[in-house]
Amino acid sequence: MAAALACAIWVVLLILRADQVRKLDREAHAIADALVAGFEPLRPEEVTTVLPARVASANDRLNRFRLETIAWGIQRPNNFWAGLAEQAIKLDAPVGQLFKPAGMPLFYAMAIPLHNAGPYAPDRQISALLGLVCDSSFITADVRRTGWRLLPFVTLGVLAFGVLLYLSLRRRVVNPLRRLIEAIDDVAQGDLSRAVLPVRDDEIGSLAARFNAMTESLREAWKKEERANSARQAMEMHLRRAEKLATVGQLAAEIAHEVGTPLNVIGGRARNLARRPGDPAEVRKNAEIIIDQVSRITKIIRQVLDASRKSRPCLTQVDVVHVVREALGFVEELLRRQNIEVTVHATHGLQPIPGDPDEIQQVCLNLIMNAIHAMKDGGRLTIDLDQVLRRKDGLALAPPSPYLMLQVSDTGPGIPPADRERIFEAFFTTKEPGQGSGLGLAVSKGIVKDHEGWIEVDDAPHGGAVLRVFLPVANAAAETESEHTPAPAATEHG
Repeated sequence: MAAALACAIWVVLLILRADQVRKLDREAHAIADALVAGFEPLRPEEVTTVLPARVASANDRLNRFRLETIAWGIQRPNNFWAGLAEQAIKLDAPVGQLFKPAGMPLFYAMAIPLHNAGPYAPDRQISALLGLVCDSSFITADVRRTGWRLLPFVTLGVLAFGVLLYLSLRRRVVNPLRRLIEAIDDVAQGDLSRAVLPVRDDEIGSLAARFNAMTESLREAWKKEERANSARQAMEMHLRRAEKLATVGQLAAEIAHEVGTPLNVIGGRARNLARRPGDPAEVRKNAEIIIDQVSRITKIIRQVLDASRKSRPCLTQVDVVHVVREALGFVEELLRRQNIEVTVHATHGLQPIPGDPDEIQQVCLNLIMNAIHAMKDGGRLTIDLDQVLRRKDGLALAPPSPYLMLQVSDTGPGIPPADRERIFEAFFTTKEPGQGSGLGLAVSKGIVKDHEGWIEVDDAPHGGAVLRVFLPVANAAAETESEHTPAPAATEHG
């Protein structure tokens, strides 16, 4: 604002100065016309005799102007009059301008040609040049005084113009841009329903129209992505259901064996009761055995139904150690028959993780079954559970976060390097026909990804394969590596 005020005052002073110079120039031309009318015709012999007296007489009547003879005949001045004299002779008319020599005040000078005859005489020639001089320092003083008088009005005018300019910019530019920025912030927060009305036919209106077109495109893309995600989730649910049923089918033979054994016991005890119905002690003993075996069968059937039941995902706090033990319970007989020794290492104080317990149990069961199929001639199955600090792939600049690590190791032949990139593909399997669906690891990867985790594949130190599942821990603050000290591990042997 101060710069604008200074510029306005400077412009006003320039205008005032130019006006004063024009007034001075008009006054000088009027005097020149009067001198020409009074001095012409000026014959050559009168230049040295009559002209000096006329000049002296004219100076007595002039107020702030001073008149002098600057050239006559063939004589020409060699001072500041030289340029004016040449212009006056060339134009054959009075010529004046301001001068400001170094060390001297501002003054006005005019060269006036005088002729030896009238305007229409055939032998009309310039016989002399008069110089009209005026001290022009009064112009600066007048301009300064006028400037001080006009300063309040100029200031008020500049302030009024500034206020009007601000209000206009606020209404025409600032407010529309503010609304556009608010709409952009809403879109950045996920609100794609925000629109800006393009009420103006200018650049800002065009920007609002482009913004509306962008949000409309984003809404369409979001709807397409939502439909694609819904279709993908439905397909993944079908795959998980198929894998769950395939796993149950693989366990059917073992379950039949599990159910067959207590049924044989029940049949034998029932025959004993039929042979000795009168012995109360024997009846009680056989009845208790029958009750135990029926409870065992009921438990097995409940586990099978729970494993095969189609349930909706239910996020809760999951105790993964408990889930692992339940999964091992499903394959207990299969592990015993294939002579596979099981070792479980679980760090004390493991925090629960957010997730769906049925889906996490399916992941555990898939990894365990994958290890069992790799050890047909027996071996060792090792399951480790620990809390570690890891950084997810693609987040190189993010600090490490706490994850629960579920590691399943076997002593089988391992996974060939050529197959590691494909083991998570749907329907890819290295098992013999009828031994696997090829969906277990693919479904497991999808479940783990939905839980914001990932799966890694590695070789066991003494042969075999290692699969590690990393799942984020619920409501855990990230700690540094130096602060993370694992607690003593609890060990189970099976």
